[in-house]
Amino acid sequence: MSVKGGALVVAAIDYGTTYSGWAFSFKHEYEKDPTKVFAKTWSGGQLTSLKGPTCVLIRPNGKTLEAFGYEAETRYSELSEDDQHEKWYYFRRFKMSLWKKPIYTIKIPR
Repeated sequence: MSVKGGALVVAAIDYGTTYSGWAFSFKHEYEKDPTKVFAKTWSGGQLTSLKGPTCVLIRPNGKTLEAFGYEAETRYSELSEDDQHEKWYYFRRFKMSLWKKPIYTIKIPR
């Protein structure tokens, strides 16, 4: 498929202080039905939602993302139960801290 001068997909990220989510729609799907949107479904325990907790777990090397959302909460809890958590980096509800001092810039090639 080739597209001249247009996008193939529209994506949205709702990066919230407490909960976050994302969704997307392909151009050809949008043209057929503008209400057709694909959204990430988050699961934590018995809860299912279109948003997951804004939390991350980073490996002890300080550079590698281990998990995000409910998975980060669960994994960090397991590490804590085994007393293996102290070298890991776990952050939650950190959105406003990033606003004050950006840590990363993501550049998407065009």
